[in-house]
Amino acid sequence: MSSELNLSVLEQTYRLSIAGEVTAPLVFAADGLLRKETVKPFLRQVGEQIGSPTAVVTASIFFKRFLTVICGGLYAMSVHSAGLDLSLGNVLLTAEKNWALPRFVLRDGSVSTPGGPGRDVWREQVLRRFFAETVHPLIATLSAVTGIHANVLWAHTAYIVHYYYEDWQQRDELSALRGQLAADFRFLCREAGPDLFGLTTGNPLDTSFTVVSHPKQPDRPIRIRRQCCFQYRLAGGRCCYTCPLLNEEKRTEQILALGH
Repeated sequence: MSSELNLSVLEQTYRLSIAGEVTAPLVFAADGLLRKETVKPFLRQVGEQIGSPTAVVTASIFFKRFLTVICGGLYAMSVHSAGLDLSLGNVLLTAEKNWALPRFVLRDGSVSTPGGPGRDVWREQVLRRFFAETVHPLIATLSAVTGIHANVLWAHTAYIVHYYYEDWQQRDELSALRGQLAADFRFLCREAGPDLFGLTTGNPLDTSFTVVSHPKQPDRPIRIRRQCCFQYRLAGGRCCYTCPLLNEEKRTEQILALGH
């Protein structure tokens, strides 16, 4: 395990713990998400707990929340040059009472570092494992099992990757790493080929977003999602203020109500 890796940030921000004893009441091995006989009952349980009306809505919300572990891996890679093993066989989902907001535990906490091959080669290897070997098969299974369109899930992925990399680049405490963060972001979203994502054509993260100004802070941009995540269809749910379905009046009303 890298001594440089900030485990507290991984745990607090990305709900990701490395190795150690698992004591949570609810535990689900993430590789079970790739098997129809286990993912179907798991998603039914998730849907019941979050008040979802359909399997498509459940898949969208669950996947959106699962992406937190990928962002934790990207943080470790870009900030600490530590490559985590996020293969689904190495990830355990845990929870205290329900699956509304799962936490993640890595069975094997070993990390890779750039070392001999150089950072560019190492970075591509790490990202291929994250996306071609973890995100892509999970998207394919969720799409096959629930009927949700893969493009919706890739849009969720693109949004959160863009959000975090731009956030990291703006943080004062990471100012010394801005060049590295920008290079990783550029490679991932502009230069990487489709095979890095397990695809035959296109880079699903190479996209742009509509940006609007915050109603009370004009210098603070708000990025609008390209796909609705269906949160408004949950029991008691409503659209995120970044939802493309909202008009400007409703978006402003919601932002002010939330105090964001």
